Amino acid sequence: MSEARRWAIDAASAAARVPAEGAEAAVWTVYGWAEVALGCAVLARPGAFAGLDQVIAGRGVRRGGIAAARLRALRAMAGPVPGYYPVPESPGPVPPVAESTWHLCAALAEFCDALPARRGHPRVPDGAADHLWWGEKYRPSARRGHLVVPGRPYTGLARRVWMRLPGHPAVLVDVPRRAPEPYRRVWRGIHEGAHLDHLAAGEGRSGSLAGPHPAEFGHGLLAAESYAMAVELVALLESSERGEGRVAGCLRDGIAERIGRLPGFPGRLRLTGRTLRRAAGHREPELAALPTLAAAYVTGPLRLLAGDDLALPVRLRADLAGRWEALTRRWPAARRLMAIVRDVHADEVSDASPLFVVQ
Repeated sequence: MSEARRWAIDAASAAARVPAEGAEAAVWTVYGWAEVALGCAVLARPGAFAGLDQVIAGRGVRRGGIAAARLRALRAMAGPVPGYYPVPESPGPVPPVAESTWHLCAALAEFCDALPARRGHPRVPDGAADHLWWGEKYRPSARRGHLVVPGRPYTGLARRVWMRLPGHPAVLVDVPRRAPEPYRRVWRGIHEGAHLDHLAAGEGRSGSLAGPHPAEFGHGLLAAESYAMAVELVALLESSERGEGRVAGCLRDGIAERIGRLPGFPGRLRLTGRTLRRAAGHREPELAALPTLAAAYVTGPLRLLAGDDLALPVRLRADLAGRWEALTRRWPAARRLMAIVRDVHADEVSDASPLFVVQ
């Protein structure tokens, strides 16, 4: 079996192991298969799509939500789409976003609104490699040597553009994005850069670069997005301290976007303050049936920074904690945010605990 086919089989199988059930699990699985299809297209090696086909044929997922359209379009690059591929139809209702998530959204929005608004930002060349270099100062465990590959053929067909491919621990598919340069710089240099650092930091644990990284799918993806968003929160405070107001503004807008694309937004939130009003302008159809994944972008970083034990390499966790702890000593708003997160966590533990009657 070719290396490309083995990679595709392993990645597609991992994509089907998601922490969800029913319709949400079906949509999440197809969402992951679309990312595997992007990797197959980038590899452009015989056998890659055959491996993906093999896994999809054996799973029997017929309706996969909106992501199925991306999956089918990417598969069509290699020839006719097999009849057993999922179609872009809803597989059914999914659970609502938890009440504690809305509570944390309100706390995060209040934190963003409390930060100073300043102008000014440095100019850098508008390229993926330049953006990754620029973002190093904001990423606690920044590493170099990430592979950037052209992604223009996949415009409109990609969501997660960071991945491990055979022989390459950390690959960024440089798919064009419609956004002003400062937003693209923040997206690539800080958020995607953090993902690449995560992939590279874990390269020694799996023993081989032939298969996917655990951070790319399922529980691992939740931890990965929690980490990347936590890095964004570090960068938000550090850019504010440096007087780089445009960078801080882009990061605040990014947080508003993550809140606004939660399924059922605004939920119980009252749209007061700049961040929540900004959030109202964002929707993400692919995440409408993925409440667990969508919530991870908001609740995950807060819980991670408050001390929750996520599956992260030791160095990443230590570097992140060191930077955040230093910032919380200087920023009262950060201390208030962490206090709220811990209170919410304590309430969740209390609600989940059995009731004991002492006689």
